[in-house]
Amino acid sequence: MLLALPLLISGCSMFTASKGGTGAVGDDTGVTAGDQWLVVAQGSATPSPTPSSGVRPLPTATSGFLPLPPATPKPAPTATCARDTPHFDKINALEVVPGTTSAKVRWYNVGGYNLVEYRVTAINQDLGVGRQKEVGTVVVKPGNPCGYLTATLPKLLRKTSYVFSVDAVVVRRSGDGTHAATIFRSSVVDTK
Repeated sequence: MLLALPLLISGCSMFTASKGGTGAVGDDTGVTAGDQWLVVAQGSATPSPTPSSGVRPLPTATSGFLPLPPATPKPAPTATCARDTPHFDKINALEVVPGTTSAKVRWYNVGGYNLVEYRVTAINQDLGVGRQKEVGTVVVKPGNPCGYLTATLPKLLRKTSYVFSVDAVVVRRSGDGTHAATIFRSSVVDTK
């Protein structure tokens, strides 16, 4: 507080100087530090736009998380569809229909020359103390490209929350083994 006292007493006069003083900016033209202003562009206030119909849009609630793509995959199977390779740079939404102790999942098969198989699994979200029940993995051969594939996961617990995922297994381009990564995933789904 004692250090700020001289600043409070002297006020703004501390930052300006007269001609020949020590606080002048530039040469001895008499221009002080407070006199230099640069106007970039003149502007004017404009009113906010109003809806032409008189109806204001309703606000939408957001959860703070990035939304998943729609539950139904976008590509539609066609007779002229060309094979593609699975894209490991994104995870698409997986369609799930839960039962009491099983669930049926459906996803779009893009095919691909190096696609070996799909691995479908369920991850229990209701973890308890002790050893967890293993659900296992269902392996699905790709079949014809450009169509939907389905798989049923058995041995699920009743009234339990699961996240379902589909991994694509492909032969590496270098020919050195295989590579697997998740390409479809569901949100949390409860069995009945």
